[in-house]
Amino acid sequence: MAVTNAQANALNHIQAGQVDATALQHYCNSFTLGPLKINYCIDPTVPQATFQISLAGAQIGSGTINAQNPSVTIGGSIAGFTAQVALTAAFSKSQLDYDITLCAPIAGCKQYTGTLFSW
Repeated sequence: MAVTNAQANALNHIQAGQVDATALQHYCNSFTLGPLKINYCIDPTVPQATFQISLAGAQIGSGTINAQNPSVTIGGSIAGFTAQVALTAAFSKSQLDYDITLCAPIAGCKQYTGTLFSW
């Protein structure tokens, strides 16, 4: 498709460096490990993390981690895959850690640990 009528600055009403402060208060990302996917958002100003966990495309759990509830473990099984995910916030270290056990047909089970996010 060809551009037929371009303006030098069609958005001159938006000032340089203009951004809503709330846009910088949340950081969202995802972590994928084979058939397992963790979608998460971190708000370090609270601090808290919200997350959804899916296995083979089906949601097996979701929740919120904060100072009152710093650790959550969710497990599920679908399409021959089984997973258990433990998410733990170490607020003193400003990080969200994971401990995952993932089992797949033929391949068996494997454990994964690490830091999902640091702020």
